[in-house]
Amino acid sequence: MNAKVVLIAEDDDNDLFFLQRAFEAANVKNPLCIVRDGQEAIEYLSGTGNFADRIKFPLPHLFLLDLKMPRKTGIEVLEWLSGQPKLRCLPIVVFSSSANRKDIDRAYELGANGFVVKPSSMVERAELAKAMGLFWLESNEPPTICSEGLVAARKLRTECIEP
Repeated sequence: MNAKVVLIAEDDDNDLFFLQRAFEAANVKNPLCIVRDGQEAIEYLSGTGNFADRIKFPLPHLFLLDLKMPRKTGIEVLEWLSGQPKLRCLPIVVFSSSANRKDIDRAYELGANGFVVKPSSMVERAELAKAMGLFWLESNEPPTICSEGLVAARKLRTECIEP
């Protein structure tokens, strides 16, 4: 098992289904951990509530974040993350239906590493999943201060979904 976990914050069942299929079609075998709203994303990342067991729910190596979610929005999650120095190296790609310039600019101001408008076709989603997997999960080298924490997380087992 490749233990580089991808955390996906997505409340729309259809978008989640197509994103999971896109990772499968792109042959990205990383475990996918799913949270359904911004509050769950914060709990997962902080290791609290249902996500307190870091063996079952390790820190992710990539975070795909929808903006329009219940309880807390993606922007609120980014605001929270900006105050979390231990998570500063976590690559965050906003994956949203919104192409609104204010949303895009605000996401980058709050530390997002990328912003992708959800493609409509399955082929485009698979190409995007492959590109994200190749770059963020295989090619990208995090700084030493962050990679030390990630090395420990790689050794952990996870209960997340494996495509």
